[in-house]
Amino acid sequence: MSGYGQFCPVAKTAELVCERWTPLVLRELMCGSTRFGEIQRGVPLISPSLLSKRLRQLVRAGVVEHTGTGQTSTYALTAAGWELYPLIQAMGVWGQRWARSDYGPDDLDPSLLMWDMHRMLRPGGLSEDARVVIEFKIRDAAPRRSTYWLVVDDAVDLCLVDPGHDVDLRVNTGLRTLTEVWMGDRTMREALGTGLVELWGPPRLTDRFPDWLGHHPVLGAIEPVAHRESGDSAAAP
Repeated sequence: MSGYGQFCPVAKTAELVCERWTPLVLRELMCGSTRFGEIQRGVPLISPSLLSKRLRQLVRAGVVEHTGTGQTSTYALTAAGWELYPLIQAMGVWGQRWARSDYGPDDLDPSLLMWDMHRMLRPGGLSEDARVVIEFKIRDAAPRRSTYWLVVDDAVDLCLVDPGHDVDLRVNTGLRTLTEVWMGDRTMREALGTGLVELWGPPRLTDRFPDWLGHHPVLGAIEPVAHRESGDSAAAP
């Protein structure tokens, strides 16, 4: 039996939302992904066939609308899908407070980090220029996944290959450090002060960059709750 065999609305919601990968697919749609490839970039470990299956399930449930075919195919949340937004956001907030990652090797992914950053950052506040190109060198990442470019114009675009423009600002850092900055474990200015992040560029950009990048706009400001030691728990009566 794939379901819980209960009429309870909690059970019915869980049958849909708690399928493996489904919360992450919903997260991607809520963050603005509309195309199959965009969704997969945010959930890189899911296979294309399983992603297709999850999307079909969400469409059948009336949570997602699928329009177009081939190159014009897009996915978007329906009103029912957007009603799940507080639930998915609460999962992220709870996890950041109570189940915060310790950034083990299996948790660190440079491509996913840059993907998350580019869609959350806003163009304004970095420069008055029409376009700024930022090159990120992640020194401890695999060679083919160590260099990324953010092109900041009317939007923030992520490039996996050299976009062919002059680089205005260069960032050199480690993957753990950049993840910690983005998730609010340390500030960019702290990382710069200790040499964990190095910047090269004109002062008009290097001065503004730490505040512009900041941290994740929803999760970065959430403080973790220290885990109690076993001896701190209240004694049983």
